Amino acid sequence: MGKRKKSTAAAIATSAENNNSGNNNNNKRAAASCVIPNLLYLGPVEATSNAAFLTTEKITHVLSIGRNPTSYIDGIVYERLSLTDREDSNISFVADRACEAIDAAVAAKQGTGRVLIHCVAGISRSPAMVAAYLMKRRGMTLRESLEVLVRARDTVAPNPGFMRQLCEMEKEIFEGESTFDPVVVTANTRLASWL
Repeated sequence: MGKRKKSTAAAIATSAENNNSGNNNNNKRAAASCVIPNLLYLGPVEATSNAAFLTTEKITHVLSIGRNPTSYIDGIVYERLSLTDREDSNISFVADRACEAIDAAVAAKQGTGRVLIHCVAGISRSPAMVAAYLMKRRGMTLRESLEVLVRARDTVAPNPGFMRQLCEMEKEIFEGESTFDPVVVTANTRLASWL
């Protein structure tokens, strides 16, 4: 910890934008979005039962943050981590477990595993876990992580408590100040308006 890896935020964001170019902005709440091409996707619970999407994107794993999918597709590995979307919910343990689950999913299928991470709406819980993953495993700052998320899915808005905890997580990871001010985030704040 401490030293920051060379960031690939810009490359990931550009690649993800290209991958998401077919998504209709009016349908972004319902559709899953590509965060890291051929690796990591983010969306609402509805995306977990969209067989066409899961097949087309070759999703091998689904990581549920909070709520289980309503149906399951054969051949996909499902895992659930419990987290309530409340400002006082502690995300630290869940973030560590989410990183481990994403790592395992990516390593599956001889390194070609792809994971869809979701919560109910793909707005607060699952984006918070993806931001933690991007910081812990990809060496991105919190601001870079949030920019990647917003480019992929402009509806993301982790709740203010999650944002404060992500700022603290960033300080621990990089042994310094946070690159994002959680004070600007209030309930229902869309991050796209602050980045």
